[in-house]
Amino acid sequence: MSYIELNHISKTIKSKPILSDIHLNLEKGHIYGIIGSNGSGKSMLFRAICGFMKLDQGEVKINGQQVKFGEELPVSTGLILETPGFILHQTALENLRYLAEMDNAYNEELIFQELKYFGLYEHRNDKVKNYSLGMKQKLAIIQAIMEEQELLLLDEPTNALDKESIERFQSKMLQLKEKGKTILIATHDDRTLQGITNELIELNQGRIVTK
Repeated sequence: MSYIELNHISKTIKSKPILSDIHLNLEKGHIYGIIGSNGSGKSMLFRAICGFMKLDQGEVKINGQQVKFGEELPVSTGLILETPGFILHQTALENLRYLAEMDNAYNEELIFQELKYFGLYEHRNDKVKNYSLGMKQKLAIIQAIMEEQELLLLDEPTNALDKESIERFQSKMLQLKEKGKTILIATHDDRTLQGITNELIELNQGRIVTK
C-alpha cells in the first residue's frame, strides 16, 4: 500500500481547472520533487493533500486513511505553504515555542539543535520583524521539522537562501529521509533538488506532464 494516494483528484475555481485528474502513489521514506512554474498547481496540490480545500473529484489517502476537508491529518505533518506566518513582534524562539506547544510537542533540545544547524541560534532571541528573508525562510524550515513530523510538505523552501544554506537544507532532507520521513518539495527550480530526490514530478496547468 502506498503511503500517499492521490486518486484522480480534480479541482476547478471560478471555471478555471487548477488540478486536473491527478493520480499519484507515493512511498513512505522517499523524497519527491514537485516541479513547475508559478501557477502550475504545486501549491494547490499541497493544499489538496492537507485537506485545506474541497475536491470536485477524487480522494486523498495518507497511510490508508482518507483526508477530509477541514479535519486533522492522519499523520504528523510539517508544512511550508506560501509566506510563513510568524508573529513579527515576538522572537524566533517564542514563535517556535508557541507553534510546538499548540501540538504539545515542545522539545527545546531539538529546537536548539536545528537553530544551530541553520545558523540562527545566536539570533534566537531576536524579533522576527528584524530577520532577513533568508533567516525567515530558515525559521520556516525549522518549524516544519522541529516536532519530528512524519510527513513534510515544503513549498519553495529554499527561496531567498544562499548556496551554502541550500546545501545544508539538502543535507538535512537526506538525514530525515534516512529516519523514514516522507518529503514532498515543490519548487520552480529543480537545481535545488539535485541529488536528493527519489522521483521528480512535473506539473503544468494543473496536470502531471512528466513523472
